[in-house]
Amino acid sequence: MVDSIVLINKSFNNQNMVTELPISQNNRKYVLDYIDWGSIQSTRKTYKFINQIGVYVTGTTLESRDIAITGWVVADTYTQMKERKRFLNNFVNPLQQLTLVYNDYSIDCIPDTTIKYGSDYKDNNEVLCKFVIDLFCPDPLFYTSQSKQASIADWLPKFHFPLVIPQNDGIIMGLRSPSVIITVNNPGTIETGMTVIFHARGTVVNPYLININTQKQIKFDHTMEPGETLEVTTHVNRKSAKKISGGVTTNAFNYLDFENNEFIQLAPGSNYLRYGASNGMSNLEIKIEYRPQYQEVQE
Repeated sequence: MVDSIVLINKSFNNQNMVTELPISQNNRKYVLDYIDWGSIQSTRKTYKFINQIGVYVTGTTLESRDIAITGWVVADTYTQMKERKRFLNNFVNPLQQLTLVYNDYSIDCIPDTTIKYGSDYKDNNEVLCKFVIDLFCPDPLFYTSQSKQASIADWLPKFHFPLVIPQNDGIIMGLRSPSVIITVNNPGTIETGMTVIFHARGTVVNPYLININTQKQIKFDHTMEPGETLEVTTHVNRKSAKKISGGVTTNAFNYLDFENNEFIQLAPGSNYLRYGASNGMSNLEIKIEYRPQYQEVQE
């Protein structure tokens, strides 16, 4: 049973307006009645030969999702009811994108219509008014609200207190991670893209990251200078590659080795990733950020 959700309108960030709309069964302004999460329809590509029984399936795609939220505006006076309706009218705009947050998951959506209100007096009066919000989700998948992170090439901290440095001697304050392979777990139900961040502490030549499961890799034909960062995003609908050096960000697609390059996805379950470089591998740090995706999340 769903008893609480939050809608976020990021278009209001620069307008000094309230960006979040909590709708819950404990809210005294906007009470959640129920929510219909809809479902995801699939489309299959098939073919068949003469006299064949059944068909061959060559591929399956997932379509969009429709979500319907039904709730009640609650007020003590007619003036208060008008103010709360006015807020809803401004907040739910078919020209603006919303993010729906439920527990630890979120989904991006666009209002199909403006707010729908009850038409009968019992559903629309001075202190109680029924409303419906219809949402269209081009991407039907739910993401975890918080990104997960994994470090492959990194320094393990060794610094601790009390700190005593013996005379004419030293002390270890950090230790280079000895492993060039890391297991990245995707707990989601579908493969997901990620952001891979290559950072050079010193000169690094042609850095790369390989998915051992699939042998697909992200590879650059580029010599990284000390302090330089290369960042690759592999999400299907928003691939990007950029270089950050001296505080300046530039396009880095031209550095990718397209003969050997793939925009690696993380499959559900364990993914084994290995990093390397033609030279200067000890100067390379790599971090990965990703958000697992789920087809359904209702509990």
